[in-house]
Amino acid sequence: MSIEKKYHTAINDLIIHLKNSKFLTDTRVESALRNIPRHKFVPESELDYAYNNEPLPLMKNQTISQPGVVTRMTEWLDVREGQKILEIGTGSGWQSAILSYLVGKGDVYSVERHPELAKFAQENLKKLNIDNVHVVLGDGSVGYPDESPYDRIIITAACTEIPLPLIDQLDEGGLILAPVGDSSQSLVLLQKTSKGMIEIKNQSKYVFVPLHGKFGKK
Repeated sequence: MSIEKKYHTAINDLIIHLKNSKFLTDTRVESALRNIPRHKFVPESELDYAYNNEPLPLMKNQTISQPGVVTRMTEWLDVREGQKILEIGTGSGWQSAILSYLVGKGDVYSVERHPELAKFAQENLKKLNIDNVHVVLGDGSVGYPDESPYDRIIITAACTEIPLPLIDQLDEGGLILAPVGDSSQSLVLLQKTSKGMIEIKNQSKYVFVPLHGKFGKK
């Protein structure tokens, strides 16, 4: 079996599993999953596990999130063509690439604090000729005010509370999604309105690596 055929079968199996377990319900997100191959974003040592529904280790004690969590977060974020998105925690760049596919002519700004990971993500994105993801080396807990306001903000690391600078950088009507909690987190989706922040969705029992930085875990 050729290497690409092997991955084609593996991604089909994964998509069937995610649909059956209701972690994948949106056809646009399914299309992104098929067009942004996860095996292009995992370290070489993890290639055999690229399409398992599990997180995989990256350098600096970071992980690439499991596909079910990525599809759930992506669906909740309700990304539209042409939007501007801020992602906190680039990791391998896989989530960034999926968002980039969904925004089309829009832009994704992704903040990563580890230089080695930022470089790894940039190399992965370049391999797929993705040019609308801008990887920024910095403290994700303070966001990236230079390009604010954003239509959507996604935090891919656990925070005890959503950092205020990120809420400030969200446009009115925009959505912000984050895993909130200590040892175990709840996935929380909030919308910014003229009357303040409104909780749209909340689901418990998630585990993410912690968000570090000025407004993150001390």
